[in-house]
Amino acid sequence: MMAVQFVTAIFMTELLSCKSSLLAVLYTLLTAGIWTVLLLSEGRGEVLLKWLLSVPLCYPVLLYFWHTHFAVRALNWALPGYGRQSAGGAFAGSLLVVLLAALCAIGLLAALARPQAPSPKCEAVRLGIGAGCTVITVAAVLLLTSQFPPYEAIIARV
Repeated sequence: MMAVQFVTAIFMTELLSCKSSLLAVLYTLLTAGIWTVLLLSEGRGEVLLKWLLSVPLCYPVLLYFWHTHFAVRALNWALPGYGRQSAGGAFAGSLLVVLLAALCAIGLLAALARPQAPSPKCEAVRLGIGAGCTVITVAAVLLLTSQFPPYEAIIARV
């Protein structure tokens, strides 16, 4: 769940930034908050284990976005006829990635600093929030991807 939230936020914030920088920052904050909630655990070892397990799982999620050419297609959906991303757009997107990484690092430190007492009710709520947000995120990505212009048409124009 953490890998899906983190990698998706990289691409979704870029898409949102085409429409509103404020929405992109708010989505980044929301994602970092969800990520922190998913990290909360009984002990520091469990927090680190969750984080370590999420790192290699980011790669298959990233492969999905690369394979579907999500960034280029999203950009051309938000700004029809745009073509490929400019260097300036990539720089602005990298700032959002740095912000996301910094906020998630703060969330990791917060989860490490404040281990949670084992409570079945809190664990169920935490997992419910994580699973629900992940399902919504995946559904939004799949819905958006189905609406994007085909990659081949974008490349033919460029």
